[in-house]
Amino acid sequence: MRVVLTYDTENIGECVPKLRTIVGVHRRFEAPLTIFVTGRVVYHDGAELRRLIDETPEFWDVNSHTYSHSRLICKPPWSLPVPSPQFIYDETLRGVQIVRDVLDRPCRGFRPRSGAGAGFRGCPENLNALRSAGVTWTSAYLKSVFGDSLPCDLSGPFSYAPDGFDDILELPGHGWQDCGVKDFGRGTQYAVRWPSPFVYPSRLVETPQEEFEVHRGTLEAALAADLPFCCFVMHPWTMIRRQDLEGRAIELLLDHAKRRGCEFSTLDAEAQRCRENPQLLIPAPPVPPQRVVSYDVGRLFA
Repeated sequence: MRVVLTYDTENIGECVPKLRTIVGVHRRFEAPLTIFVTGRVVYHDGAELRRLIDETPEFWDVNSHTYSHSRLICKPPWSLPVPSPQFIYDETLRGVQIVRDVLDRPCRGFRPRSGAGAGFRGCPENLNALRSAGVTWTSAYLKSVFGDSLPCDLSGPFSYAPDGFDDILELPGHGWQDCGVKDFGRGTQYAVRWPSPFVYPSRLVETPQEEFEVHRGTLEAALAADLPFCCFVMHPWTMIRRQDLEGRAIELLLDHAKRRGCEFSTLDAEAQRCRENPQLLIPAPPVPPQRVVSYDVGRLFA
């Protein structure tokens, strides 16, 4: 199995310096990394980010995280009002194009804010915008299909052919997003937790070792499920913090993955591998019922 560490780069003035620490850890393990960067970060911090990438370009897979980090997937009731097709189109194209123009990267991938169960299934406006932008894969399946809760399901990659977009692949994330298991003094609460194969922390984690244990549970579950890759969803601003200024949790995870015989990869490389080996793809999951604005979330708890 291959292991991919991804970092959603969304905070102006904060994420890029922390990426320097993160890539330093990755370089020690000869592990590339995938980042999804918002257009507004590129607009404000693009020169600094490009200098950092140009130091070791072979380590970087750079993709879009929308332009302004706005929500683009309908998830009633917590993502209402539903963004208009024009807003989705503008956010998508602006976010992708600024990565190409300022950072001079191909930007074949796209990740929306927060993500959703089953990704962009049932979202033709989003998929049409991605096609218009020349995006060939997404990493939007970041939550469980059960109510768009955490942790994310253990899903393999799939094609959006049932939605009419056979040119776009979905490369899901797995397990807990790092920001879902830590408290940052911002009123962070546990996400809804339902039965799954993942290790649950008994409380919000504080130390690098405690965080590593959560991610190790995800890795072991992915290995047991025989997935082609395990994709971790992380954020520079929550990985490099006062309890872990050196990225020790990342180091522990990379070391464990190496000891378990895993290879390190990027999502762009995995997209190419899936196209060359379509047997790695699974059937696309059904469209979740909550993609409809009239969906009654109370049905989850009835």
